[in-house]
Amino acid sequence: MPEVSLYVALITAAAAIVGASLPLITTLLRDVRQAERDRRERIAGSQQQVCLNLLGSAGELRTQVENAADYQGPKMTDLLAEIRKCAEAVRQNAAIVELLAPAKLGEPAERLAKAAERLTAAAVEGTDQKNGQMVKVPSTAELAGAMSAFKDQARTEFGT
Repeated sequence: MPEVSLYVALITAAAAIVGASLPLITTLLRDVRQAERDRRERIAGSQQQVCLNLLGSAGELRTQVENAADYQGPKMTDLLAEIRKCAEAVRQNAAIVELLAPAKLGEPAERLAKAAERLTAAAVEGTDQKNGQMVKVPSTAELAGAMSAFKDQARTEFGT
């Protein structure tokens, strides 16, 4: 008879341990799922921000080239330096996009960076620095097209 009560005691103790640990296990699972969801949201937020940074720097480059095309004067060298700086920002932001979202956005980001490089080169080549003016105004159409293609791909990627 003492053996039966020992089994009952063991079974009762095991049931109590399992019963006490179930809320802890469910809480742990919920916390793990929430942490994973938060991590995915942070990554998506970071990816969206770098995409916005890339589009912003490309837009700034386009504006700088268009403004320099309208300018004539002694500060043309400074304007060209600012155009080069903007092109570098596009290249850096495109590289960040390629690192954070390489699957779908890497290629359009690279095309956008190359369009920025070509626009910058055309702006520099088309400038008569002695007279402080652009004699051959480069077209920003390729950059605008690359920006539009990137924006469309980003919308598809992020579902916006």
